[in-house]
Amino acid sequence: MDFIKARFYNVVVLVIVFWIWDFCSTGNLFGISFFQSNHIVPSPIEVFLYLSELVSTNMLFLHIQASLYRYVLGFGIGATLGIICGFVLSFFPRFLNAIEPLIQILRPISPIAWFPLIVIIFGIGDKPAIYIISYAVFFPMLLLTLVSIKQIDPIYYQSMENLGANRKDIFFHVTLPASFVGISSALKLGASLAWINLVVGEMVGAQNGLGYMIIDSRNLLQTEGIIAAMLCIGCIGYIISLCFEWFDKFIQNKLGK
Repeated sequence: MDFIKARFYNVVVLVIVFWIWDFCSTGNLFGISFFQSNHIVPSPIEVFLYLSELVSTNMLFLHIQASLYRYVLGFGIGATLGIICGFVLSFFPRFLNAIEPLIQILRPISPIAWFPLIVIIFGIGDKPAIYIISYAVFFPMLLLTLVSIKQIDPIYYQSMENLGANRKDIFFHVTLPASFVGISSALKLGASLAWINLVVGEMVGAQNGLGYMIIDSRNLLQTEGIIAAMLCIGCIGYIISLCFEWFDKFIQNKLGK
């Protein structure tokens, strides 16, 4: 019953938002005209018709497919490298301390700041967007992996050492499983960062995709295309967030958290 009530409230909020959107666009409310529309903001109906046209020509699917391809590759590369480097650096604390200033210098630099150099190196296409996503995901995953490992109770290591375990056994039986819950939570953050930076990367260095769809619509003065792309980005991002939230809960339940 609580689930149904929560979903009902979700629907009500969406209906109200679309209602306000339509009023701001058309100036009409309950058939009464309050002001004359300037047609700068398209109505929900106009956006829906634009999306229907894209679906009928298969263009929307092609843009989404291109974006998801870059997203999966970029997120996979960035998250994998971040996690692996986190585990490796945890075994070499002195080396980690030596390169920490470098990490803290590179981490705040926006991935977009690298774009002029990346375009010169890779050219226009998939590679710049994939690099931007990987870069955006790498440092959060690296630092959160290190934090997850650091939070492991030292008594587990001491117990394994007293039992004569070597470093390999300690890694596979203590470090890896004990840090996995924290890493699974970090993946949810990384997934959101990847999707945000994907759109930014496509807006400046791609010939297709949802980010490119926004820029192309802007150049053609099609405001309904801009909002249609934004709605697709938001809906897909929400679905991605739900998937990783489910994965995080699944891992926590499996590990008894």
